[in-house]
Amino acid sequence: MRSDVPIAERHKDGCVSAEQKRPTKHTVDPTRLGSIFHEPWWLDVVTGGQFDEVSVDSSGTVVGRLPYVTKRWMGFKLLLMPPFTHVLGPAVVPGNGKPQTQLSRRLSIIRSLIDQLPPNDYFMQILGDVSIDALAFQDRGFQVLSQYTFEIDCRVDLDKIWTAMNFKTRQHVRRGQEAFSITTVEDPNHFVRFYRDNLRKQGRVSFLPLETFPALFSETHVRGCGELLSANRPDGKPAAMIFLVWDQGTMYYLLSTRCPDTGDSNTISLLLWSAIERAHKRGLTFDLDGVSSSGTARFLSNFGGRPKIRMVVQRSGPVYGAIQYMKQAFARGYRNDTSTFF
Repeated sequence: MRSDVPIAERHKDGCVSAEQKRPTKHTVDPTRLGSIFHEPWWLDVVTGGQFDEVSVDSSGTVVGRLPYVTKRWMGFKLLLMPPFTHVLGPAVVPGNGKPQTQLSRRLSIIRSLIDQLPPNDYFMQILGDVSIDALAFQDRGFQVLSQYTFEIDCRVDLDKIWTAMNFKTRQHVRRGQEAFSITTVEDPNHFVRFYRDNLRKQGRVSFLPLETFPALFSETHVRGCGELLSANRPDGKPAAMIFLVWDQGTMYYLLSTRCPDTGDSNTISLLLWSAIERAHKRGLTFDLDGVSSSGTARFLSNFGGRPKIRMVVQRSGPVYGAIQYMKQAFARGYRNDTSTFF
């Protein structure tokens, strides 16, 4: 999650620390509770250990968790998602029984998690696969919004996936295969330097804490759930790179960067096809995360995935909400006032 606000000093309000709340292998089975982004080791590395979570126990076993990071901005307390983390929300074990029984228990657990959150001025998270979880947040007065992504079921025959892709995208992949070679990157610092250099050439800066990326890559690499791919020119220099992570069911397109002088989309198309091949070998679905505009939606939809809606839940305190509303209104007014000059 990107944010311009500074990280808060921790535990001034008496909250229990992440280390104290962090579940152990004796109380929780991570494969049953959420995605890779819920894993304690993931949360630990992307936050430098600066995360908290609330949990629900049943007979000594953790059946629900809701991790978050605390940040402070202009005196306001914000509960947000960690960087590099595309989805989060509650991780719940609904137990056995009829579907309606499991749903009722699931929503009850999530409401209990929400009720345990510390006082705050703003809360925001993007929920994962179980969009029905938003009902519990809505019941507690949260605003529910939507975010879009595309997902490819890579468990089917690879030829079927190839055929489902837009013919122009297949052409981009073929041209990419003729001009570039695909290799894995073992040195995360190589990726960071390449990423920063590409941003510098575009006059941009990263909102991500790239200094923590080497540690994140190392943790995923040693666990066999992360990979850096590079599309290289004939001289061996990289033209584009992507970072992939995966859990038991899904591979995520987490990060990408392309040299501005490449001048086409062949490199990213080739890298995404290489990711699809890897997801197929692992029997995973592939989440083409990153639908931030109509342009990226068109690009990603050409890979043949199905559109998928994620639920975004947020809730603001009255003062913080009023400030954000005024900022948005000012931004809208500024755009309207200046649009006639362009």
